[in-house]
Amino acid sequence: MAGWSPAWYPEVMAPKLTDEQRQALESRPGQPVEIEDDRTNRVYILVARDDFQSLSDERLRRELQVSFEQVDRGDVADWDMDEMLTEARRRRDSQTAH
Repeated sequence: MAGWSPAWYPEVMAPKLTDEQRQALESRPGQPVEIEDDRTNRVYILVARDDFQSLSDERLRRELQVSFEQVDRGDVADWDMDEMLTEARRRRDSQTAH
């Protein structure tokens, strides 16, 4: 993983692809593949490192476009920092409760 090593993904952690995962990736070049953990039923997204940044950029562009369209329509609201923090904490707590 040389060249890309965020703090939360240490270099020592390098699991290998299974044949099933490799086949799924090959059948959808450049697209993310959902992988389900059969023990926990959690779903993970598997994507080639080279494709990760472009997928992130595409998502950001889509989200920004939606925001621009909302502003153009006048569909905006004043920011209430206390309300935003309360919502962020609620979301965080609901994620950690799972």
